[in-house]
Amino acid sequence: MSKLRSFVYISLVDFSARLSYNIARTPLLPLFALCLGASPSLIGIIVGASTVTGIFLKAPSGALSDHIGRKKMLLFGAIIFAVMPFCYVFVTVAWVLIFIRIIHGMATSIYGPVADAVVANIAGKEKGQYLSVFSLIKIGTNALGGVIGGWLLYALAKGQDYNISDLRQAYLFCGILGIFALIIAFFVLPMVVPSTEGRRIKGSFTKMFTGLKETGRNLKILMTSSMEAFQNMTMGAAMAFLPILAVKEYNLSVLEAGILWSVAMGTSVVLKPVMGYLSDRMERWKLIVLGMFLCGISFVGFTLTSDFFLLIIISVFFGLAEAIVTSSTVAYVAEVASEKQLGASLGVFGTIADTGQALGPIIIGILLTYTSYFSSFMIISWVIILWTILYATVQIKEKKAVVK
Repeated sequence: MSKLRSFVYISLVDFSARLSYNIARTPLLPLFALCLGASPSLIGIIVGASTVTGIFLKAPSGALSDHIGRKKMLLFGAIIFAVMPFCYVFVTVAWVLIFIRIIHGMATSIYGPVADAVVANIAGKEKGQYLSVFSLIKIGTNALGGVIGGWLLYALAKGQDYNISDLRQAYLFCGILGIFALIIAFFVLPMVVPSTEGRRIKGSFTKMFTGLKETGRNLKILMTSSMEAFQNMTMGAAMAFLPILAVKEYNLSVLEAGILWSVAMGTSVVLKPVMGYLSDRMERWKLIVLGMFLCGISFVGFTLTSDFFLLIIISVFFGLAEAIVTSSTVAYVAEVASEKQLGASLGVFGTIADTGQALGPIIIGILLTYTSYFSSFMIISWVIILWTILYATVQIKEKKAVVK
């Protein structure tokens, strides 16, 4: 099978699974939790809970796929994508959402690094371009999820104030999409990912831990992963609290709240191929630094105005920052990783990145208990800018050391 056809098939599976997942997430999830009486700190925990599984599962999932085969791991993730959306329908108390999100998050934790490893294997030397285009699916479904989720809730409420019944019907729709994704996965994956036979599970786990240990010693992978983590921290925080900020503080509609998120993610979708192209042709760390500064500035910008059109502009810059950073980080990690530990390296990368995304809504939720939206967002922005300066300093010193 040709490289392009294999890439199209794995992309089809990824798109269908992630669309269901992302519609269930923003703006539906924080608004659902709010309807159930959740406090800001509890909303942060609920939104961050799904990402916590990635902290513990992405690294071993990626490493294990190096030895027992990618197809088995991908199918397991697809099953979780299909089943979990139906569980939201039966929730009556907010804290139960924590456990549902943890299990639902297992899908992306298992699926994400393995799918990236499949694409990296398909791409060969063109990892930057292929992985950037593939990451468009994640960001693209995130963008579509925001506007579809907002429109769906708006339509179910018939343009009026939504209620808990409208939210439950929206999650039924997510479940139907998840089943559709699973059917596609069963038909498509055998054509893309070869089966792995004759490998003992004990030996596979031994090799898995060896790969993780070697990856953990690679400073380039760890530092680059930390940049993705801080960028993801703002994404997680915005995912949880931008809809609430827009609807409850700025009195925008749920559709407008969904549009803000979709504009940010849509901007990333449009610009990511260009950034991937640039990433393959210049020093990746410089792009990462540029993107992180823009991320820190635009993140706090959401709290500076309630004007919908100005918020749209801020969303564009926020999406641009996401495109710049993520087009370079995963390609850089895949580039410096050894071939035999590619799955492990991408798994460690995913683990560190997910740590940031999980902490973002939790930290903002706690801060909002004591201070304003502006102060809470500003604290995160300053941390990002200071860490970016440290990252740039390390890169410059390393470059000078190589020259000498």
